[in-house]
Amino acid sequence: MKKKLLSALLAVAVVASSVFGGAASVSAATQKEINQNFEKCGNFIYKTIKEPKFGSIGGEWVMYGFGISGYPMSKEYISSYQKSVEDAVKEGFRGTPGILHDRKYTEYSRVIVAYSAIGLDPTNIAGYDMVAKLADFDKVIWQGLNGPIWALRALDSGNYTIPKDASVKNPTTKQKLINHILNAQLKDGGWNLYVSDPKEADFEKNKSRLKADPDITGMTLSALAPYRNQTKVKKAIDKGVAALSKIQDSKGGFSTMGATTSESSAQVICGLTACGINPNADKRFVKNGKSAVDAIMTFYDEKSGGFRHVNTATTGYKPVVNQMATEQAYYALAEYKSRVPEGTTISKVAKVNKTTLKATWKKAVAKTACDGYQITTSTNANFNKDVKKATVKNRNTVSGKVNGLKKNKTYFVKVRAYKTVNGVKVYGTYSEVKKVKL
Repeated sequence: MKKKLLSALLAVAVVASSVFGGAASVSAATQKEINQNFEKCGNFIYKTIKEPKFGSIGGEWVMYGFGISGYPMSKEYISSYQKSVEDAVKEGFRGTPGILHDRKYTEYSRVIVAYSAIGLDPTNIAGYDMVAKLADFDKVIWQGLNGPIWALRALDSGNYTIPKDASVKNPTTKQKLINHILNAQLKDGGWNLYVSDPKEADFEKNKSRLKADPDITGMTLSALAPYRNQTKVKKAIDKGVAALSKIQDSKGGFSTMGATTSESSAQVICGLTACGINPNADKRFVKNGKSAVDAIMTFYDEKSGGFRHVNTATTGYKPVVNQMATEQAYYALAEYKSRVPEGTTISKVAKVNKTTLKATWKKAVAKTACDGYQITTSTNANFNKDVKKATVKNRNTVSGKVNGLKKNKTYFVKVRAYKTVNGVKVYGTYSEVKKVKL
């Protein structure tokens, strides 16, 4: 058990790759500021990591972030990473070709996720199939809960099927991974790295003793989100979301191991958006006017474009730009931007007849796009009286009607875009409010 805990701890330990920059205070960011900072962060990573290589820093997470964001990498940049991975596979762990590690199977999952994001084939890397390496369920879960979490995400990243291996006594399946993760859910609704194997004597004791960790809970939600059509998964997700809301601090941030970090906010943002929740607008994740997205932006260094691990010196870390924090923040914001549509602008509201109004708006930003729009009306400026909502299921439509309203009433109207993520509508921020009298 001690070996497992040590291996798992090393797997998620934050390496303080300090670059430069101080902990200047950052106010709540607007969408425009987030977009600008995100772009600058991508440029910072691209210039800092000139030749990406196999590894958890300066490697897979760089490529994953760039891949899902559509960052304009050169062919040489991608080739540099690909060659490094191929060399690592050919050299092998401790000299055994085709093996990236004999215990930490997240090494395989990480490469699979990165390769999928940039359009490469992880089933043939220097002649070796990385997906096939996940065939042994017992080996996949040895490392801790992050083993099955990332194995599930890896398989889903390209809808891969693990080849059958007659030598494996306990073959991996997606459902086994799901069930294993569900079984590790804590009493408070979250998840923790150190609850993983039901065979361990202290398994149930740890489930009662340990508390939800925001990083692992966020990762877990990301992995489970595509399976929310399963009743047990949906219930687990709902409890996990509630647990995260409960442990969010008064400034919108999250802490792990006693320190408020940007990585914790990053994983929460990934998990929430995967579950169809806007972490920048959902009231469960806005504390004292500060959202989870506001919280991660407080770690942003305007001078460099990177992100800090912490904003206050603690446990040996200084509030300076950190490479791991930067890479995680970037891909978290890339997931956020790919799933959450930006706000739209309502341009006109007009009376159609005594019980119908028509709203017209500007199309959502092309870079984020959307699947449709929602019009919300109310006879109260606070939108808490006679509320009606109408959905326009067409991303190219910029107007819609709301019927069945009350005669001779003044209505307040606002519009927001939505995207469907894992079967759930994720809403962007509302437009400004306009009013019309029927």
